[in-house]
Amino acid sequence: MNLSRDDIRELAAGFVLGALSPEEEAAVRVHLATCPEAHPEIEDLGGVVPYLAETVDPVEPPAELKARILSAAAAGRPTSAASSSAPAPAPAIPVAPSAEPTIRVAAPAAPRSKLGTWAMGLAAVLAISVLGAWNLQLQARLSDVEVDLAAATAYQQGVARVLEVAAGDGAQTALLVPADPSSSAVGLAASGADGTVVISMRDLAPTTGTQVYEAWVIVGEGAPVPLGGFVVGPAGTGILSATTALAGPGANLALTLEPGPGATAPSGPVLTIGTLAASSQGSS
Repeated sequence: MNLSRDDIRELAAGFVLGALSPEEEAAVRVHLATCPEAHPEIEDLGGVVPYLAETVDPVEPPAELKARILSAAAAGRPTSAASSSAPAPAPAIPVAPSAEPTIRVAAPAAPRSKLGTWAMGLAAVLAISVLGAWNLQLQARLSDVEVDLAAATAYQQGVARVLEVAAGDGAQTALLVPADPSSSAVGLAASGADGTVVISMRDLAPTTGTQVYEAWVIVGEGAPVPLGGFVVGPAGTGILSATTALAGPGANLALTLEPGPGATAPSGPVLTIGTLAASSQGSS
């Protein structure tokens, strides 16, 4: 298969994308190896994909989308004379009977610009690469949305459990707020007359390894008493249910980050703290 310079321009986009048939690819390589003239279209098109590959992690778009783009670019190639039908003549223009009939034939269409075909190829390369980058960014945004939705759902479930306890007779509630500059976590807590304590937290840093968030109840000047621990995932939420006879009015509920479960005394700073007070719902 002998290719002309114009043929190389038409096949350039498919060549750099690896979308040519084996015969076409081999013919392009032979031409490039033997042709003394430069082929800037190959260099320009070929430089697009490596540049984007260095700046954006590629994500392959759906196969059918790539095929449609390449088909649209291929549609710009002019058909050969053997495969195209001759243009139909324009109908004869009627004249007076005494005059010789005159037939006007439509002028043949101007051949498609080779530069236009090359530009379509460049557009195909850019479209496929940019769509891949856009797909990656979209997935990242969707991933963030999923994490936020999971956090909101988990916290809502925890708050619902807190409100159930707070609705009982003799219930106490507390708003847990940051007690250390390193923490931005907040939460709600409720204790029931039967000693049930429920804490729902959000905006906690995820735990790693054996770490746990330990909840404590502190009465007056007494030492903190552990209520139990829980781990936190990427959503940043946590729920703890425990039972204690110490969670009465005026008791403080606190949270610390411990290196492992089973702590009997806080090893780090108090991250959040709140004071239990009579619940308006429970006292009504």
